[in-house]
Amino acid sequence: MQSLKPAGPSPTTPANLLIAHCRQGFLAALGAAVEEVVQHPGWRTAFVNAAGECFDELCGGGRPGFESAKGLTASRISLVHDEDLDYSVELMNLDQRLHAFCERELAALNIRMRPLLSGVDAVPPEELPLGTEAVCRALRAFKDREGLSPVEALKLIPLLEPALGRHLCAFYRALEQRLSTAGVEPLRPRAVSRQPERVSWTNSAAARSSLPIHPVESLRLAVMARRQEMRGGRSSLDAGLAAALLDRVEAWLGERQRSGEGMSESLGTSELGALLSPGRAVAVEVIEAVCDYAAREGVLPAALRAVVAQLRIPLLRLALRSETLLAEPRHAALRLLDLIGNLGRTLAPDCSPELPVCRALLHLARELAKAPRIGEKDVEAALVNAEGLIEARRRHALERAATLAGEAGRLERREVALHQASRAIHLMLSPDDSAAARDFVEGYWVHVLAKAAYRYGTESPRWAARVQMANRLLSSTRAHPDAAARAELQAQMRALMAGLEDGLRWIGLSDEKVVEGLTTMRSLLAALIAGHPLPPPMRRPVAVPALTPVADVQNLWVLKHKQYFVGEQCLPPEWEEVEVGDPVAIGLPSGSVMRGFVALLGPQQHLILIADGDSQLVLAVTARALANLSEARCVLPYSLVDEAAIDRVINP
Repeated sequence: MQSLKPAGPSPTTPANLLIAHCRQGFLAALGAAVEEVVQHPGWRTAFVNAAGECFDELCGGGRPGFESAKGLTASRISLVHDEDLDYSVELMNLDQRLHAFCERELAALNIRMRPLLSGVDAVPPEELPLGTEAVCRALRAFKDREGLSPVEALKLIPLLEPALGRHLCAFYRALEQRLSTAGVEPLRPRAVSRQPERVSWTNSAAARSSLPIHPVESLRLAVMARRQEMRGGRSSLDAGLAAALLDRVEAWLGERQRSGEGMSESLGTSELGALLSPGRAVAVEVIEAVCDYAAREGVLPAALRAVVAQLRIPLLRLALRSETLLAEPRHAALRLLDLIGNLGRTLAPDCSPELPVCRALLHLARELAKAPRIGEKDVEAALVNAEGLIEARRRHALERAATLAGEAGRLERREVALHQASRAIHLMLSPDDSAAARDFVEGYWVHVLAKAAYRYGTESPRWAARVQMANRLLSSTRAHPDAAARAELQAQMRALMAGLEDGLRWIGLSDEKVVEGLTTMRSLLAALIAGHPLPPPMRRPVAVPALTPVADVQNLWVLKHKQYFVGEQCLPPEWEEVEVGDPVAIGLPSGSVMRGFVALLGPQQHLILIADGDSQLVLAVTARALANLSEARCVLPYSLVDEAAIDRVINP
């Protein structure tokens, strides 16, 4: 049996030692899988040797890939048989099935292992040297070396597949844990640098750690100390005088409220406020701190700043009378302010005050202000009503989206079909492919494969026929054919062009698009037959997510990759545990932001349905598009009260 050490110099760095450990575990898992079902002497060794060379090749340390030696090169066109193509198609299908079976484990391992491979230029970003593709490439090399016929090799695949799936999944899980224990930090690549969510420093871990205790308690102690210093150690006011003072302050607040003048100055710093007892002064200052903070530009949408402005005087009146405003558990008044703060994070900064939820909250604040002597029950009732309004907003959004579940399922199946088509093409491509043929397959034929996968599945003869056509095209147009290959290509050209035209017309392309694609291929084939320089590639644009309406479905849009795209889904950490009902914000190609609630998670984890909370709009986002957006975040809950308290303590 071959050595379990990779080719090349002995590893000396910690990263190289870990890569060697990965290789050893990978080959051990494959060897165990083969031993379960194969009794032929020497086959385990041959398969493990082939897998080890594939691993080394993908890590840049092995010999040139077996595909360049064993693939369907132009000089072997006349030797290509349907059985060989059937085996190639079945290997692609096996790769997809194994990848789907181990998808969770592979995704976690890809994120964890990528830092180890970041300095290895030979490793493409979408491949792991121990992924399912490497397994299938090793199977092809093993078949060629052992001299198996395609029929014999095809019979071996269903025997190996269950064992491979079990052993690979167990190995991927164990390896991810091993790398985590070794301190390998996960790397999450992004196609576009993400804009971080606006988080005030006062709501950060650094700010919280700078305070010895809870933010509101920190503010309470700071105000108490300041008031004690102001009073110079004097005793409290007479009880009767204190009660009269409270009546006078509350009457003054009532006059301000009835006149609509609002608060032109802070009560806590006014002459009347200076006479308040320390306990009352602390409660007043907490309310004023939160209301002042919420009034700042950018903290809340203007529509909600108006709501907090309406609540300011009623809550100050409550602060003068309540004995439990700063007690635990958190008072209903402070929870109401937190509720409004979290609602503001789900609304656009320039949202209209005419939105139903904003109008309803403003009406609720005005009704609270009408209470002749505001008490605990008034505020608790207002909190219950506000919670009901916000929950109804979320519930109505989810109910609207629920009616589109069927269409969302179809969109996800189309996305999965495009993913399968893209991966199949990726597996059949070779460095020897002409640029023009590669562009044709990636730009045109990917949609032929996607339609076949969507309609008939990847196990169907129609899918296999379309894959074989792409494989024939690529193998027939690889550079530097000899005289015999050129003659064979000339004999096959008419049938090949007819097959390509049939595929393009099958997906409904216009005559203009069909002619455009076929003209390029006809020029390529003619240049190969004549021995002339090959035509330049079509220079297709880089695939980016596109936003389009869904035909015949009102108010439903989809954000997805519409072209060939290969890559792992590397989502932000918070998206890995997202649940139905969670508020999210999605950056659209237009530069605007879609805010709404997660209404549906596709059963295959390839699509998320997001419903706007304030309009009829519903957005379907594929996982691949989500992983490459400039902004895609879950709206995490926070405390407006705590943030304001920290700000006041740090900036008194």
